[in-house]
Amino acid sequence: MKVAYYLDILKPHMPSLDLVARKLMEIEGMKNVRIKVDELDQKTASLHISVEGNDISLETVTEVLSSMNCALHSVDEVIYEHKE
Repeated sequence: MKVAYYLDILKPHMPSLDLVARKLMEIEGMKNVRIKVDELDQKTASLHISVEGNDISLETVTEVLSSMNCALHSVDEVIYEHKE
């Protein structure tokens, strides 16, 4: 099943956005990761992250983010589609 999640995330300045994206791409079934910076302050960045893939779970995505000290603020959208 094709799955997409749109997440609101708070992360410290380190790790870099590039590293966050690469770690998310390592999740089995992940096809696309898009990260957009919403707001920056002195210590943190608010991000909008969209991930898409086949049979990916929100739990796995949040575990990877948590391992990099990123906090999930909200799940703004979830899309499930049958594979064609």
